[in-house]
Amino acid sequence: MASADQFEAIREQVARAVADQLSRADIDWSSVEQLVDPVVCIEAKFRDRSREESTQTAAGLTVTHVVDLTGVVTPKSGTPFEPPEDITTRAVDDVAPSAGTILPSLPRGSHVANSDALRSRVQPRSGPAQESNSEEASDAEDEDHTNISRKAISGLRPSRGDVPLVENNTQRQMQIADGNFPKRRKAESVGYALKPSTLDKLIVGIWEQIHGGISIDPQGLMDQFMAGPLLQGAQGSQVGMHSSGLTQPPGASLFQNGRPFNDTNLFCRKVTQASRTCRSVEVIVQARWVEYFDAYVEHLKTANPSTSDTKHRKAALVEACSDFGWSDKELRNKMAIWRGYKEIKDAGGWASLVFAGMGIYRFCKYRIGFDKESMQRLASLRPALKVAADTTHPNWRQLLSIIGESPERVYHGHPHDWVVFPDGTPPAPLHTMYLQWDPYFNFRHIEECIIDERAWGGDDPRWSPPTDAALTRISPLPICATCSQEQSDDLKQNNCYCFPSLFGSASPHRSPVQVFRTLNGRSNGLLALCAFERGAAVGEFVGVVTRGLQDVDVMEGANAAGSTTYQIWQGRQGNFTRFVNHSCNANAQYQRFAWLDTQRVVLVSKGIEAGAEITVDYSDKYWRGLDKKCLCGEKRCRYRRDS
Repeated sequence: MASADQFEAIREQVARAVADQLSRADIDWSSVEQLVDPVVCIEAKFRDRSREESTQTAAGLTVTHVVDLTGVVTPKSGTPFEPPEDITTRAVDDVAPSAGTILPSLPRGSHVANSDALRSRVQPRSGPAQESNSEEASDAEDEDHTNISRKAISGLRPSRGDVPLVENNTQRQMQIADGNFPKRRKAESVGYALKPSTLDKLIVGIWEQIHGGISIDPQGLMDQFMAGPLLQGAQGSQVGMHSSGLTQPPGASLFQNGRPFNDTNLFCRKVTQASRTCRSVEVIVQARWVEYFDAYVEHLKTANPSTSDTKHRKAALVEACSDFGWSDKELRNKMAIWRGYKEIKDAGGWASLVFAGMGIYRFCKYRIGFDKESMQRLASLRPALKVAADTTHPNWRQLLSIIGESPERVYHGHPHDWVVFPDGTPPAPLHTMYLQWDPYFNFRHIEECIIDERAWGGDDPRWSPPTDAALTRISPLPICATCSQEQSDDLKQNNCYCFPSLFGSASPHRSPVQVFRTLNGRSNGLLALCAFERGAAVGEFVGVVTRGLQDVDVMEGANAAGSTTYQIWQGRQGNFTRFVNHSCNANAQYQRFAWLDTQRVVLVSKGIEAGAEITVDYSDKYWRGLDKKCLCGEKRCRYRRDS
């Protein structure tokens, strides 16, 4: 038998779900008003989620109830509704936020149907005694005030045709859903599941290398292994190695001064990055050698056209074996893998080779999925790979000078200053996508929110003062409201790892996302280059923290205490979260998170696959009264507006 707490939880959850469905349902309230004795019939069935298709329900698991709506829907007086006097209208200085050029318009008068009142009428009463007392009090009040007309203010009251209903101007204001943090996906007992192909793994490996912590810098490679020994050769070949701290055996006495361990870390990092750079040089040189081999075979055919092509290839192979010092079989096996490198280069460009992970060897050796369609798909990603490589690793093209290619970059600026196209069309600058609406459009990428001083002065409205309990704590560090651990920008003191990729980490890397042009008229969108696990942070929603803006896309927020509300505007300054489109079946959501007592808005994954568009639900408040059509294309789209 369920406990009292379980009954309370079930009651709240069911009542909330019913209230939400009624508030979203497209009901013709004018027809409801014609009913003499309106009632709502509610039927609830308990069944297993896995047996939803079954039409049979076990006995004793069905509940039917009829709710009388006579006093809720039918108005008890013919007196027309009079909206309250507008007390929110105030004078606003003719100034714009310091970050943009859009002027905040005057707030409009409003009268909003209280959703809490709607839910209170749908929720069942706590007991018969309370219901009886309520009815007696209501009857007594009716007897004392029979001549006073009453106004129905319930959320279920249908609007009258002769009375205009005035609502808040809440268009284009996104809200954050509370209590819906994406938890870990339940394990599914599936016998057969689709796994990513070999090409998918190769592509994901390339993106991970581009956005990872590696450094493709040929100059650093030369300085580490060539310049050091040459400059220090007069003092002995061991001088350069002593600074690394690796020449002495490990022991406790070695780290008394504290520096040898840090020197060892730096030296090991340099060697690791140099090894990774050497691997990239090896791959591109081997791919170029295959091109030279084919060109040499063509030269032999031109010099002696009477000889067959097989003999020409045999002659070139024998000559190469002599220079390499390998057997014929060994060189053939290696050349088969190297030819795979060349084919990948021909399709995806040099960037696909330089930043390929260790899986490229296996991919070219076994050639699983190495077909024409795979190469066409890789070719469509070639411009996107160039943009990411040039903007994230400015010096990577210097490696190409080894094989005679130009070391000059093609794309400059921020990685999200360019918009890529799914069909492989050359990328376009971001500002050109908005010139048709704003000839002077310019967008600045920032890493942290900027406070609008004209709206807030020098204060940050997202900050909340410490509570009384926090002031009496022994530790002076803020405590995370999610994990109850200490937060600090000092890595040695921080114990909060709710979003380690954003807060409290050693060196956060760029999120593996890219701005792309959608194909169904939704302008730009955000593409996930790598998979994001459920509950992982994609990025922080940053922009200009202001207030009072209307008719522009903003994010509504409030500090932890709820005493101050603010808006985050990304019209001219922000980051990649500006380009996240709406979907009625979103794979991400915005989540509030307090870091160091300052409220942040984090874009959290619900389980995003590599190559998928990142979408969020803009909330009902954004779409309410907005003359705009939803283009998400979902089967259960809530804002399609076919008319």
